[in-house]
Amino acid sequence: MTTVALERSSAFARLDNRHVEILTLSPEMKGLDRERELREAGAIDRRVKIRNLWQDLTTWSDRKLRRMIGTIEPDPSAADDVLDRTGQEWTELRKDSEGRLLQADRYHDRGHLLVIDRQDMKKRGRRGGRRITLSDREQNVIAQWSTAREFYQAWLDVVIGDKPAYLICDSAFVGNFIHEYRRDNVVLCMVNHNHYLADADDEATGALAEEKFGYLRHLDAFDVTTTLTDSQRYAMERLDLSAGKLTTVSNLTDDLHGDPDRPRPRHKGSMIARLSPQKRVEDAIAAIADVAANDQQVTLDVFGDGEDRPMLTELIESKDAVDRVRLHGHVDGAKSIFLSSSFSLLTSRFEGQGLVVLESMSAGCIPICYAVDFGPTDIIEHGVSGFLVAPGDVKGLSAAISTFLSLSEGEVTSMRRNAVARAADFFHDPIVRRWGEVLSAQSFAPIVRTENARAEIHTAEVTSNGISIEMRISAIGKSMPKQMFVSWKSRTGTFFGRVEAERCEDLITAEIPHSRMGPITDGYVDFSLDLVFDRGFERVRIAGNEDSAFTSSDKLHLYSTKHGNFSGRIISTALTSTS
Repeated sequence: MTTVALERSSAFARLDNRHVEILTLSPEMKGLDRERELREAGAIDRRVKIRNLWQDLTTWSDRKLRRMIGTIEPDPSAADDVLDRTGQEWTELRKDSEGRLLQADRYHDRGHLLVIDRQDMKKRGRRGGRRITLSDREQNVIAQWSTAREFYQAWLDVVIGDKPAYLICDSAFVGNFIHEYRRDNVVLCMVNHNHYLADADDEATGALAEEKFGYLRHLDAFDVTTTLTDSQRYAMERLDLSAGKLTTVSNLTDDLHGDPDRPRPRHKGSMIARLSPQKRVEDAIAAIADVAANDQQVTLDVFGDGEDRPMLTELIESKDAVDRVRLHGHVDGAKSIFLSSSFSLLTSRFEGQGLVVLESMSAGCIPICYAVDFGPTDIIEHGVSGFLVAPGDVKGLSAAISTFLSLSEGEVTSMRRNAVARAADFFHDPIVRRWGEVLSAQSFAPIVRTENARAEIHTAEVTSNGISIEMRISAIGKSMPKQMFVSWKSRTGTFFGRVEAERCEDLITAEIPHSRMGPITDGYVDFSLDLVFDRGFERVRIAGNEDSAFTSSDKLHLYSTKHGNFSGRIISTALTSTS
């Protein structure tokens, strides 16, 4: 559970006077009264309830457990798989010689066996194949599932029921499978919190973030996906990752009641950041040392901890900045330091939005930031409410700090007022209103399902410009797709892309520029046809047959696989042979 999700849920509950449930799947949360702890700490509103899958299952009656609908034919012999119980813990585990989980048995609070989760169904002792078995108190099989995601979905069906509901997913891990949870009465929303690329410095057509690969390839399966900034939304739209289902809803920030007229030591800077490579705090230290070397009084207090702390400590000493930069470690409520600080620094390689920038501005503390993807440029007006510096430009960062230190009091007070006013755009009320606009615009119309749709390649040709494709489509039913795309995915790595296709009766055409395939330098790619409806999404593998015509090149070989699917092999230009 992220702080952002907790704060948003509490804002929904408080401002809209509604009950909000935060759903969690982790077995580690079973038995923890996190709801009470968070409420006592003031982290959640009294109308927010935290609900855990395992807490539910291990306390439900048999009657309620039977509402869980299985997806495979029950096999009563699963009861023979039960592990010997070694104690009174609610979980028994079986692992292989390398410590990989092969089976987990879960027990009801009343002591009887509840769940057998066996993960070596293909061959005992070797991971592969799965069967999750739910039993009643008499050890009769209630239901079974072959995947964890189907098991989770069965629980969601019980929790949500048939009433209209809005399900907002904040977890990349859950997002990678929750896109399959499509119910007419559930509006499904995905929140993209951070960079969508594996490498923020990569080209826009580079590999997607590995931890998000599952949901980034299926954005059109959600009713709506939110980004935190317009700039990230534009970047994702340029890749056709979504057919108009992306929208911007920023994180909300607290009103810290910053006083622009409050006297503050001009030289006092603060920074809240994990001490990790992404945050490159070393640039902030180097910039402060450069400013100090020019005989300007300046200090920086850094709040946060991480693996870079030893390196940063050495850097501070080597820069003779021990009296200038202090590493305070993690401090609860560190954002309040912005109320007495004059300026803040952000030197990240990338950000989802940069919540600390908003917190700094809300406190009237002037942000001096690298103009990285994504966030600072969407928030700050350079020279008006803060300063923007080219990413990685330590000299430019030093110059911005020096410029701020040299401003008149009147100029600084004006900037502080502008910063507080801009931060107000992200306070709870406007952001909750924005969520209301986005969610109320969604429909509970029946979801279009076209599981029998079939696409068949007619011709595919590698030209000087790219790949030219013609195919036919059939069995899509009466509903016409709003848009269609040809998509491709690498078999290794996390490369994915798609281009819009055009339809003329039953003939579909698409052109894939070489530039879109360029980042994949070697290996195989598989092609599909994406059908996007107002409410509904289907990805169909493109079939090939004996009448299909393929024209390849020396760098890209197009072919039909042994299973009859349209694929391609990209031949590395770095591979050469001599005789």
